[in-house]
Amino acid sequence: MKSLRWPESTLEFVQGRELRFGFKVAPTPMARVYQCLLKVYPSNFPELLVMDPDLKELAAGRTLPHVYPHKGLGIKLCLWLPRTHEWVPQMRFRETYLPWAAEWLDYFEEWLVTDVWAGGGEHPEPKTRRWGRRPPFIQNAVATSTKH
Repeated sequence: MKSLRWPESTLEFVQGRELRFGFKVAPTPMARVYQCLLKVYPSNFPELLVMDPDLKELAAGRTLPHVYPHKGLGIKLCLWLPRTHEWVPQMRFRETYLPWAAEWLDYFEEWLVTDVWAGGGEHPEPKTRRWGRRPPFIQNAVATSTKH
């Protein structure tokens, strides 16, 4: 992480479990500046959060595109699809997460104006339970057994 040499950045090691790299990025010379936080864990994928400005506030009530659910501060960006192995731990953050964040933010700024997400990617629908307390196969089994 020391080799990142990113202007106005911070590096913090938290309780021996997490490395936090805070940095600022503007996706284009005319764009606003975003405060971001890259969290790196020893046994999980890194997370990239936009801390400021508040993306939900900028979206003015619209559902944010291409983000992961996240509890806590910041908005967790969806930068790559884990099952495709677009990122592996041997890759450099300066060549992956940091430019990917800038690219995502560029698409976000375009989305704010056009309401069209041009960044591509997969957007799976959230899984919802459509049945009550019993899974459908149990409900069907109960209904079938009472007909006899």
